[in-house]
Amino acid sequence: MRWSAAEAAEIVDAARSAPVYSPGKPWVLELHNRSVYLYEVRHRSSHDPLGMDRLLTCGAALEHIVLAVRAAGWHAKVVFPSDHANPDLIAVVKADRRQPPDPRELAQHQATRLSDGTGDGEARNLVSANHWAGTELHPVDDDTLVVVTVGDGRPDHVRGGAALQAAVLAARSAGLRVRPVIHLMHRQEWRAGLIERHELAGFPQALLLVGAKDRKEEAPCVLATS
Repeated sequence: MRWSAAEAAEIVDAARSAPVYSPGKPWVLELHNRSVYLYEVRHRSSHDPLGMDRLLTCGAALEHIVLAVRAAGWHAKVVFPSDHANPDLIAVVKADRRQPPDPRELAQHQATRLSDGTGDGEARNLVSANHWAGTELHPVDDDTLVVVTVGDGRPDHVRGGAALQAAVLAARSAGLRVRPVIHLMHRQEWRAGLIERHELAGFPQALLLVGAKDRKEEAPCVLATS
């Protein structure tokens, strides 16, 4: 069995609508039978020497792919292969059985085509949007979430990007304004301070600012100060 033409087009379009946090689009897709293969494309960048932004972007695309598969009425089984012969293979999404999507999944899939809203809301209300194992959306105040992962390897960065995008889409479907902040995580001292101050049980990968307030990107640094 293969993807229908409509299913394949929807999966590709959904992935293309994901945000890009790195220089250039850092991923490509291959559709085989009832599976989607997501590959990393490595661009050299002095601003992203460890490839964190690139992998977070791959994670956002992965979240969009999963939602497109679910909206088509398939259960989405995600595998993160550890294939040393093919290190650029990020994830494989397999449609392994029929399963109708729930209202939340449909709303978030529809939100892949929406712009940010203009409303205010509490960050804790977006926590339930996350469905990625090994990740947490941790509220640190009323309008800020931290994306935390149990590990700090490449699959963790991808899952972190997927969890971040799940929260973004949940906010859009609720008409809220949100803004991801990711580049601060390149500053190891800032990252360590955030872990210590908020007693985070893992590794912060990104922040999400929730609401319509006009905040500068550097403003969340106060979260890591004593």
